[in-house]
Amino acid sequence: MKTRILNLLKGTFLVQEGASKNWRFILFVFFLAGLMITASHKVDQKVVQIAKASKELQAVRSEFVSVREEVMHKRMETQLANKLEAYGVFPPDKAAIKIIVQANE
Repeated sequence: MKTRILNLLKGTFLVQEGASKNWRFILFVFFLAGLMITASHKVDQKVVQIAKASKELQAVRSEFVSVREEVMHKRMETQLANKLEAYGVFPPDKAAIKIIVQANE
């Protein structure tokens, strides 16, 4: 048991006969490790990209709310009346008259 552990630590299994199988397995393990590292980096990049897009979306939503509030304030009848007074346009004193046209048969 002790000799097996020493042989493993010394790496004698890499230089003895039939070691090509061991080398192929080791290269395969390194290839899989590299593949796993690459995949994890790609996932990390996507997470950062999603977080950035989420922050940008939140900023655009808050800008939309503030612009909508500003537009609603400017559309108010009193605001329009105040702005049009400078041009000499005043709100009517009388209510509008509804005209109904009936077709002759």
